[in-house]
Amino acid sequence: MVIYAEYLFLENGLVGFAILYLTKKICGYEVRLIRMVIGSIFCGIYAFVIFLENIPWWGELILKIGFSFGIVAWVFCFSTLKRLFQATLVFYLVSFAMGGIVIGSMYFLKLKGLTSGGAFYIEKITYLQVFLGIIFATIGLYVFASFIKDRIWKGMKEVSVKVSIGSKSDVLKGMVDTGNFLADPISGKPVFLVSEKVIKKLVPDFDQITDSSSKMSKRFRIIPYKSVGKDKGLLIGIRPDEVLLLEKGNEPRKVDIILAVHKGKFPEGRDGNKYDLLIHPEVMEGGILEGE
Repeated sequence: MVIYAEYLFLENGLVGFAILYLTKKICGYEVRLIRMVIGSIFCGIYAFVIFLENIPWWGELILKIGFSFGIVAWVFCFSTLKRLFQATLVFYLVSFAMGGIVIGSMYFLKLKGLTSGGAFYIEKITYLQVFLGIIFATIGLYVFASFIKDRIWKGMKEVSVKVSIGSKSDVLKGMVDTGNFLADPISGKPVFLVSEKVIKKLVPDFDQITDSSSKMSKRFRIIPYKSVGKDKGLLIGIRPDEVLLLEKGNEPRKVDIILAVHKGKFPEGRDGNKYDLLIHPEVMEGGILEGE
């Protein structure tokens, strides 16, 4: 078989770009286009390992792993090893999927080609076919990535929550936080974490809640907490008048909880806006926490 260097580079470079794009899409990373383009160029250059011979299996393994970690680290500019390993895992999963697509295409379309050392080559392919392949692959990758991302968002469970305190009420954007196990030590009620900005809208004099002269002092709560890798601490909490979960397709459901103010950063929703509160997962199970 005659292998043309330009096609070998083009085919693997385009697939490399598609893999990097899908990794970016699934992980939700912000990446400059120029870095992805340069990364895909390196993927095209890497394809020439197909000409290397007499490399032991462990040598090929080290080369593949080293290249994968290197290209992911450079394209996505990670500052922590944990994120690097996570992104590289996604990169590999997408690569395996793409490899299956390439082999499947060769089988169904009866295309001649070969794969070796992590690279592939399809014989007698035209620029028009490559161009059409890019269009269809891009559409397919975008649909697939969107599906995966939607499944992730559904797993996170976004819920609108109506909170009423005194004469004020507001519908807040909440996310079920599976790592939130906080509870009021006195009543045992589950705790929702709310941002400081939001609580001050509902309770303008929240800073004076510990003062006995405050109208809200009887609602005051102290919530102890302990986070991973950090010392124990205390959160200032407040008992709301009413909290309703506004789940789509269901009637509003009353839950008996305590709000605790969290001054740290809140995660962002798919629209780019931050959540207002983090919901205790126990309330989503219903049961004894449902309204009276």
